[in-house]
Formats: sequence, structure tokens, C-alpha cells
Amino acid sequence: MTYRKQQGISMLGGLVLLAVVGFFLTAIFKVGPLYLDNSFVKAAVASLQKEDVHGMTDKDIRRKLGAQFDMNNVRDIDRKLIKVTREKTRTIVTLDYEKRVNFMGNVDVVVMFNNAYDSSSGGK
Repeated sequence: MTYRKQQGISMLGGLVLLAVVGFFLTAIFKVGPLYLDNSFVKAAVASLQKEDVHGMTDKDIRRKLGAQFDMNNVRDIDRKLIKVTREKTRTIVTLDYEKRVNFMGNVDVVVMFNNAYDSSSGGK
């Protein structure tokens, strides 16, 4: 076996690999926190399962979710986006929102989240 066949990655190959890894790390660090915050929002909406949502006022529901957001340090969710739809036998609480984060230069990433709780089914 010759040493020529055992050479490692070239300088150009190393730079391309570094650029690709850098791109994905940037994506993870920019978009990852949005998904982490949404996991706390999902948990807050799911916590309504333990409550008598059908008997609560809209203000009480928003206050309950807001307390969960504060406890989990979710600060940039507008509580006015919480929609409470009441029907005869059930209450549906939805929180649909989108987040925009600057990715690189003038390129933004927009992520949309849809969270809902239906009191008749125990969750969604």
C-alpha cells in the first residue's frame, strides 16, 4: 500500500465539511429554542386536561396558561392569541402562532405552531 492512497481529507474538502457543519449548527442554535418554547406551550395547553375548562371563564383560562408560560420562562407568546371556543358540551382552546427568526443576513426562518385542547376528548 502506498502513502498516496492513505491521505486524509484535502484542504478544500475540510473547508466544505466545516461550512456544512457550521450551517447545521447555526440552524440548530437559531431554530431550536423556538421548538423548545413550543414544547412548554404544548405542556401548558395539555395541563388544561386537569382543569374543569368548561366551567372556567376565558380570562381564567388565559391566566392559567399565562402562569404556566411565566413558570417556564416563555415570554414572547402573546396571550391574546389564545382562542377559547365554547360549544354546548365542550370547550376548545387553541393557540396558533408563528415565530420569525433571522437566520443569516437577510434570510429569515418562519416557523408556525398549532396547539389545541378539546375538553370533550381530553386533549388533542
